[in-house]
Amino acid sequence: MRSKMIIAGLLVGVVAILFLELCTFVAKPYQTVLLNRFGKIIAKPTRIAYNWYLCWPTDGIIRLDNRLHLYQSANREVTTRAGEPIAIRSFALWHIVNPVLYYQRLPGGTPEVQRYLEQKIDGTVLKVMGQYTLDQMFNVDAAKIKMRQAEQQVKAAVDRQMEPLGLQVVQVGFSRMTFPPSVALQVYDRMSAEREKIASRYLSEGQSQAQAIVAQGEEQAAEIRSKAEETAAAIRGQGDAEAYAILNQAQRTKQARAFYRFWKSLQLFKNSMGRSTYWVLTPENPVTAPLFDQWRKLELGGLPATAGAAPAGAVTDAPRATAPVARPTPGKP
Repeated sequence: MRSKMIIAGLLVGVVAILFLELCTFVAKPYQTVLLNRFGKIIAKPTRIAYNWYLCWPTDGIIRLDNRLHLYQSANREVTTRAGEPIAIRSFALWHIVNPVLYYQRLPGGTPEVQRYLEQKIDGTVLKVMGQYTLDQMFNVDAAKIKMRQAEQQVKAAVDRQMEPLGLQVVQVGFSRMTFPPSVALQVYDRMSAEREKIASRYLSEGQSQAQAIVAQGEEQAAEIRSKAEETAAAIRGQGDAEAYAILNQAQRTKQARAFYRFWKSLQLFKNSMGRSTYWVLTPENPVTAPLFDQWRKLELGGLPATAGAAPAGAVTDAPRATAPVARPTPGKP
């Protein structure tokens, strides 16, 4: 009895293992699973648990990856609208949106998709790039570059062609763009000319601004100089007026008039004396009397004095002589 129970348990265990192995399967979270049951595709197999499904032993399990797939092309030489050659390396991101349609149209899986994309993308890139010039791909002015627009055109065209296959193209781009040696020098020369043109424009604008600033500065300097000259003239005129007022006031005094007569006497003697002539001056001489008279007045604070005599108590150093004598220079008559 005991041996029968053991054999029955073993049989149940074997059957359970066979059931689990043949009638169930586990799928990964990023996979979509299809069942091929005698040529009929079952898109939604029975789910036992989270990622545990039920199937028949004769079912073929088809596992499809729902993640994004990357396609990268080799360098392909295309020509622009002006006939200039350019080498482009493209890439594309795609994923499965209709698993049943994808499996029916492309049973070879990812390798077959890559080959199909290569044909479609290469042809579309060649067609789209023929609509643009080289300047629209490479330019120092970012506003003139149309590379993103060309990528969007390729992406839209390829996506329309991949939609009947159950695929969606998420992005298409140009990962690398190079030039053949014969074109590279022309492109570099053109880019250099563009840079020089921009530099010339900036230099011209800078010179114009500099001239405007210099002209404005000169105008302000002239205005400041004019105001300063007006202020200086006003101050100078005010000073001259004050000086003339002081001079006029001084000339009205008795001492000023006496000094003027004394100074005129000196001028008279200076003008009458010849070269190498000696004069002996006395206060009694009628010619020189005014000179001594003015000198006494200055010494005594402007008091009147008679010619030939000093006031009482006054001390004078004026020289005295009996008569004026003129002494000619030796050797002269």
